[in-house]
Amino acid sequence: MDTLFIADVHLSDARPQKIALFKQLLRGPARQASAVYILGDLFDSFWLGNDDNTPPHPAILSELKEFTTSGPPLYILRGNRELMLDQGIERLTGAVMLSDPALIELAGKPVLISHGDLLCTRDTWYQLYRKCLESPPVKWIFLHLPYGIRSLLVTSLRPLINQSAMNKRPEIMDVDADAVIHTMRRHRVHELIHGHTHRPGFYELNIDNYPARRIVLGDWYENELILVCRNSDRKLLSVRDYL
Repeated sequence: MDTLFIADVHLSDARPQKIALFKQLLRGPARQASAVYILGDLFDSFWLGNDDNTPPHPAILSELKEFTTSGPPLYILRGNRELMLDQGIERLTGAVMLSDPALIELAGKPVLISHGDLLCTRDTWYQLYRKCLESPPVKWIFLHLPYGIRSLLVTSLRPLINQSAMNKRPEIMDVDADAVIHTMRRHRVHELIHGHTHRPGFYELNIDNYPARRIVLGDWYENELILVCRNSDRKLLSVRDYL
């Protein structure tokens, strides 16, 4: 059976065709998978909390709940759009929320999975931003603000965040090679799967004279890629081809 990985789906009402494709995946071949992993940034809008009613969030959460009711296990990692996500997502969707990074097993071998933003250590501004938002006091204060204020804050901040990203050199927003090797060595793995960078592909590594591999998932803005793992085989496929 296949184990499926997606990330950076960035679902938005502005792209209804992507929402339809995501639903096709959940209602179709994903139901025959052994497990499905969403490695962050499922939505394009920033997550406001468990009462988030930003379209298409409620409809997608209902779709995920239906999937987990009769389908295989579903696992979710937080992405940089979902830093306010907490265990409440499990009640809303029936999925299991994992820590980042998380150690899983594929075909009897340990594999590390991550959204990928924690590996972009050269982007010091972003790492500080993430650390701030993840601090328990900041998260508690934000999630206890009235919904309208939370929405207004995010709406005001997003243009600044987008402009900051546009002003950064491309290499700053990619993973740091030393951070990747350090993380894989610390978890004693030779395979890492992540998203975030929108640079899909298979990247060969050498860790302590042993071959290793980093698999980067693609975003759905254009490519709509899915990683299909069957035994020791790994394929990055177009979702449309996989349906």
